[in-house]
Amino acid sequence: MRELKLLTGRRVVVATEKAELRGVVESATRAFLTLTAADDVTSGPPRPIVGFVLVPVPRIAHVQVID
Repeated sequence: MRELKLLTGRRVVVATEKAELRGVVESATRAFLTLTAADDVTSGPPRPIVGFVLVPVPRIAHVQVID
Protein backbone atom coordinates (compact mmCIF):
# COMPACT_ATOMS: atom_id res chain seq x y z
CA MET A 1 0.00 0.00 0.00
CA ARG A 2 3.03 2.23 -0.06
CA GLU A 3 2.13 3.11 -3.65
CA LEU A 4 -1.22 4.54 -2.55
CA LYS A 5 0.41 6.67 0.17
CA LEU A 6 2.65 8.22 -2.49
CA LEU A 7 -0.51 9.57 -4.15
CA THR A 8 -1.48 11.77 -1.17
CA GLY A 9 -2.56 15.17 -2.48
CA ARG A 10 -2.93 13.96 -6.07
CA ARG A 11 -6.18 13.93 -8.07
CA VAL A 12 -7.11 10.39 -9.09
CA VAL A 13 -9.87 8.25 -10.53
CA VAL A 14 -10.48 5.13 -8.45
CA ALA A 15 -12.36 2.25 -10.05
CA THR A 16 -14.13 -0.48 -8.12
CA GLU A 17 -16.46 -3.11 -9.53
CA LYS A 18 -19.48 -0.94 -8.69
CA ALA A 19 -18.33 2.68 -9.04
CA GLU A 20 -15.75 5.09 -10.39
CA LEU A 21 -14.79 8.00 -8.17
CA ARG A 22 -12.69 11.06 -8.96
CA GLY A 23 -11.13 12.98 -6.09
CA VAL A 24 -8.03 14.03 -4.17
CA VAL A 25 -6.27 11.41 -2.06
CA GLU A 26 -6.45 12.59 1.54
CA SER A 27 -4.78 9.51 3.05
CA ALA A 28 -4.15 5.82 2.51
CA THR A 29 -3.87 2.90 4.92
CA ARG A 30 -3.84 -0.84 4.40
CA ALA A 31 -7.60 -0.84 4.87
CA PHE A 32 -8.89 2.35 3.22
CA LEU A 33 -8.11 5.00 0.62
CA THR A 34 -9.67 8.31 1.70
CA LEU A 35 -10.78 10.79 -0.98
CA THR A 36 -11.86 14.38 -0.54
CA ALA A 37 -13.48 16.76 -3.07
CA ALA A 38 -14.85 13.62 -4.72
CA ASP A 39 -17.24 13.13 -7.62
CA ASP A 40 -19.06 9.99 -8.72
CA VAL A 41 -18.14 9.60 -12.40
CA THR A 42 -19.63 6.14 -12.89
CA SER A 43 -22.03 7.24 -15.62
CA GLY A 44 -23.37 10.49 -16.95
CA PRO A 45 -22.21 13.87 -15.65
CA PRO A 46 -20.05 13.91 -12.49
CA ARG A 47 -22.09 13.99 -9.28
CA PRO A 48 -20.38 15.73 -6.33
CA ILE A 49 -20.04 13.80 -3.07
CA VAL A 50 -20.12 15.86 0.13
CA GLY A 51 -17.50 14.98 2.74
CA PHE A 52 -14.89 12.25 2.65
CA VAL A 53 -15.14 8.94 0.80
CA LEU A 54 -13.56 5.81 2.28
CA VAL A 55 -12.79 3.22 -0.39
CA PRO A 56 -11.88 -0.25 0.93
CA VAL A 57 -8.46 -1.08 -0.55
CA PRO A 58 -9.34 -4.72 -1.39
CA ARG A 59 -12.17 -3.45 -3.63
CA ILE A 60 -9.99 -1.15 -5.74
CA ALA A 61 -9.62 -2.47 -9.30
CA HIS A 62 -7.28 0.31 -10.44
CA VAL A 63 -6.23 3.90 -9.77
CA GLN A 64 -5.57 6.46 -12.50
CA VAL A 65 -3.62 9.61 -11.59
CA ILE A 66 -5.01 12.62 -13.46
CA ASP A 67 -3.11 15.46 -11.77
